[in-house]
Amino acid sequence: SIPRSPLFPPRRGVPVSRMGLLDSADLGVWSAALSNYGRALDAVAAKKQDPSKLLALDAWLSKGRSFGRPQGRLLDRAELLKVVEWKLSRGTFRPGLLQKAQSNSEAAVKDAYSKARDLLMGAPEYAERGAGPTPKAALDAAVQAVKVLEKGLFGIGPATATAVLSRGFPGHVAFMSDEAMLECRLFPRAADIKYTTKTFAQFNEVVQNKARALNALGGGVSWTGDDVARALWADRVL
Repeated sequence: SIPRSPLFPPRRGVPVSRMGLLDSADLGVWSAALSNYGRALDAVAAKKQDPSKLLALDAWLSKGRSFGRPQGRLLDRAELLKVVEWKLSRGTFRPGLLQKAQSNSEAAVKDAYSKARDLLMGAPEYAERGAGPTPKAALDAAVQAVKVLEKGLFGIGPATATAVLSRGFPGHVAFMSDEAMLECRLFPRAADIKYTTKTFAQFNEVVQNKARALNALGGGVSWTGDDVARALWADRVL
């Protein structure tokens, strides 16, 4: 059975038989889930007409992911479009979304991202550090940053905005994939998922708090909320 964490108890009303990775307090279980990300990606890619495209996009995204301090560099239009392509390739394809994103100018992309970046860089505490719940100011900054991209860029909704921001700020913003949200039991089924900033606020609080709970257990590995989200995604896919 999966050990339950007193720092992150299972949701009320969830039967023990349905408890999953989110309820685990075992660092070994979580590390194994995250290490399975590549195998899960291969499984998803194998179903694509061109598996190499998703694998290449994910490798590019991972190469640019911040594993230390948040990244202060700007995002350009070409990078934004590659993130959108990655999201559509790894998750549910949505016709017309890439074309909408392509309509944004270079100046609009850099302006919106710089505003979102400044909000996150100004957050009082790096989200996954410290004991106890994630500071409210850090969670609020993440929500505001997502809103900036959503309002400032055409075709960029909350979910896509989290994909963009999680690359440079994984300790503040986690990508809200369908699979990770379902693993968090925010919705009973994929058809019920609401892609809103309210949903992101709930999801991000869950995974950032879980990252802090895992870090409090020690182990020498620093978890971010996006690490938790990727582990949940892989666990759901496999």
